[in-house]
Amino acid sequence: MGIIVLPVFFICTLICLGIFNPTESKKTLILGSVLIFSATLVSFTELLSLFHQLNYVCLLSCWSVITLTLLGCLYQNKEKAIAFTLNLKADVKIKLTNLKGLDRFFVIAVSIILLLIFTQGLLYPPNNWDAMTYHMARITSWISHQSLADYPTDITRQLYQSPFAEYVIMNFGLLTRSDIFSNLVQFFFLLFSLIAIISMLDFFGLSKQYKIIALVLAVTIPEVILQGSSTQNDIVVAFFILAALLFTLKIARYGALINYLFFGLCIGLGMLAKGTAYIYLSPILLLFGIMILMKLIKSKSFNYLWYSFLAVVLVIGINAGHFSRNYYLSKSLLGVDKAESASYSNQKMSAKLLASSIIKNTSIHMALMYAKPVEKFAGDEIKKLHQMVGIDINDPATNYRNMKFTTGGYITDEEGSANPFHFLLIVIAMAIILVNFLRGRSRVTPIVFWGIILLQALFFCLYLKWQPWHSRLHIPLFLISIPLVCYCFSIQKWFKNTFYVLSPILLIYGLLVILHTDRRPYTNTIFQSRYQKYFVGNPPLYKEYAAINKQTEQLNYKNIGLMLGVDDWEYPLFSNCFSKEINPVYINVDNYSKIEPIDNSNLDCIISTTTNLPYIDYKGKRFINKTSSNQIIYLYE
Repeated sequence: MGIIVLPVFFICTLICLGIFNPTESKKTLILGSVLIFSATLVSFTELLSLFHQLNYVCLLSCWSVITLTLLGCLYQNKEKAIAFTLNLKADVKIKLTNLKGLDRFFVIAVSIILLLIFTQGLLYPPNNWDAMTYHMARITSWISHQSLADYPTDITRQLYQSPFAEYVIMNFGLLTRSDIFSNLVQFFFLLFSLIAIISMLDFFGLSKQYKIIALVLAVTIPEVILQGSSTQNDIVVAFFILAALLFTLKIARYGALINYLFFGLCIGLGMLAKGTAYIYLSPILLLFGIMILMKLIKSKSFNYLWYSFLAVVLVIGINAGHFSRNYYLSKSLLGVDKAESASYSNQKMSAKLLASSIIKNTSIHMALMYAKPVEKFAGDEIKKLHQMVGIDINDPATNYRNMKFTTGGYITDEEGSANPFHFLLIVIAMAIILVNFLRGRSRVTPIVFWGIILLQALFFCLYLKWQPWHSRLHIPLFLISIPLVCYCFSIQKWFKNTFYVLSPILLIYGLLVILHTDRRPYTNTIFQSRYQKYFVGNPPLYKEYAAINKQTEQLNYKNIGLMLGVDDWEYPLFSNCFSKEINPVYINVDNYSKIEPIDNSNLDCIISTTTNLPYIDYKGKRFINKTSSNQIIYLYE
């Protein structure tokens, strides 16, 4: 299988970094390897797209050539490579064999949770709403065109949304000829995020005990558990945000050009991964700027500016392709038109509205499985509070798409699960740091983390309209807060004891979330086909989609016209795109993407979710409705 070349490349990269950076920690080498792998993947994807050669053969060739090059380098340095590999193996063995008592129990419990998440990702295909409409749907068009070039589409999120996670999924999919590994992209980045969090604890001077506690905290966050086996991208972007802060700290302490280069990769890849990166990276960039200015003043050396310039070049280079496509289509680097931007961003703001936004975002985490009255009580009290101060809690200027305010609501769905226990621990930790600061007892690193977390939360609430599924967008905040929580455990014995009392609840609750997840329940794995599992989150669609999908496959239709709504499912119609030549073509598009050229003159059929007419006349051909009795989706032949 072609997919083997990817882990081989990653391992070779890690060993090469280890050979040429023998004094660097193994954790940093792993994180650097992830960044190099990610940047290489983006480079190959963009390069092949330019020549319309984004296909299995060319992709496998590119990965094979660079992997063979690294293998040649390792052969030339085989003694050092063997020594590094044996040393890495010995380090892992020592750490595992030295685990005792409660630490061993925690590591086993975390491993079980991770194994269950991994298994869910393998057993189920992508099946959340965003995957069906644009995360996976855009990949079908890229593969069909063998290019990332924009195209006419009714779902413009396929064009302007940050595409890094989908690049990875597409590489996995083309090299395996299926979507079997699509859900595992987030899982792998979760593992790397754990390494980044543990690495941060070194800057607090915390022992192995607290690193194990950090693992427990990170892996039991309900929203992280749910997203770890999905094709959402919030864990992916969280990794780059975590790594950006880590390399900022390493630059502050050690300098070194390689840390600046890794920092630039973190920023660039984070921006390419998700739009929320701009919010979460802003305080980190502010910290970086202040740090560079202080170094310039203190040392009078311009190397810091030169290194920073190289980091900026990497940021621009990584995003150049996506930015240029967006600008060509919409005259905006981010690709969002004014109407779309207004639907996401707050249209007015004041001190009262900021407080309202903070409270509404906080309320998302005031829900518990099997404890509906808790959620209801919190929601009622928040509504009363808004009435008392004269603020409309459902103001469309601050609520996404005029949505009515609710609390929780997605307890076991990755669309936005509540994280009540972790939220409480974070609030307590923030309070402890503040009290210590006011008493003059704080160190620099905890204050830096405190300030970054506070600014990230404020920027988030200032800019984004409230949405009921904001919990998934909060993932970076929760993960970046874990080192601070662990530090507070180390300075407040009562707080640490609170964790040990709470830890069984965290682990049991985490297991319950896994077993009761709405979209990937273990109970359905035997009784449903893989195709039926696409519709676990939306069962009414299955029958009609399955019938139309079967018909188009039997007749071997290649060029399929599409007439869909902006939130309609597309991917289940083309889930075999990794192994079969197929060409989805949007027709009669009525938005700014219609200016893109596309060959739509030789359609085999038309599939529509918006029109149920006896026939459709298009390009001189009449397509007859063969499914007029359907209620959701219609096939015209």
